Amino acid sequence: MVNTNSILLSDLISICPFKAECNPAYETVSHATEAWLNSYGIPYKESTQKFILGTALSIPHCSQARLRDVCDLWTLLVVADDILDNVPISEDVDGSTQQLLKNVTEALQTADSFKPLTPFAAALHDWWQRILINITPGCRERFLTAYRTASEAMFLHLANKKNRQTIPDLDTYIKFRRDTGLGVHIFVCIEYSLELDSIDECWENNAFKYLVDYAVDATSWANDVYSFNIEQSQGSYNLVSVLMHADPSLNI
Repeated sequence: MVNTNSILLSDLISICPFKAECNPAYETVSHATEAWLNSYGIPYKESTQKFILGTALSIPHCSQARLRDVCDLWTLLVVADDILDNVPISEDVDGSTQQLLKNVTEALQTADSFKPLTPFAAALHDWWQRILINITPGCRERFLTAYRTASEAMFLHLANKKNRQTIPDLDTYIKFRRDTGLGVHIFVCIEYSLELDSIDECWENNAFKYLVDYAVDATSWANDVYSFNIEQSQGSYNLVSVLMHADPSLNI
């Protein structure tokens, strides 16, 4: 009998032509990242540890120091939703959200007067000070641009209750998901981890832009399938909801 309560995805690992490699510094970095998160009162869950392992598998050839930098950021972003969910929001939702957006964006600066409103902003500010020591100017600007785009798209979405309840068309959703999927951050972090300094022409090339978009789509959409039940129970939507809304004959 077919189990209608489960979703079966293709086994992509078995058909991957590349040998899986794990960064040899994984265990050391995992402990360091855990201690760093704990120092800001950020909960370290089992799923977080698995994500660090995924990071070590994604960039197996970088140095221990660069792996630590990337693991800290990627892990922090994974738990960001939980952190922001616990932040008190005033009755003035728009004003409160804009304040959070401004604070999180300002975390990526060198100003000593920065005052974080959340543990996430405090940890992000600390991380950015470390990154500024080694990051190249081009890599820094790419990261900042992508970060601002993602932050603004996500916070504007969260601030507008109508946006969260109105299911958009597919093209609108794809653009929104690309903006908030942090895909460009991943590529910039890979560039940073391997101590590369790509020229701007690479990132402005249309073929490269398409590759980035498709990579973001693949990871974001797979995540949407896995998280559909959780998101629909919270009154939100994702790719699955958008597709079923566009074609009522689709069902799961």
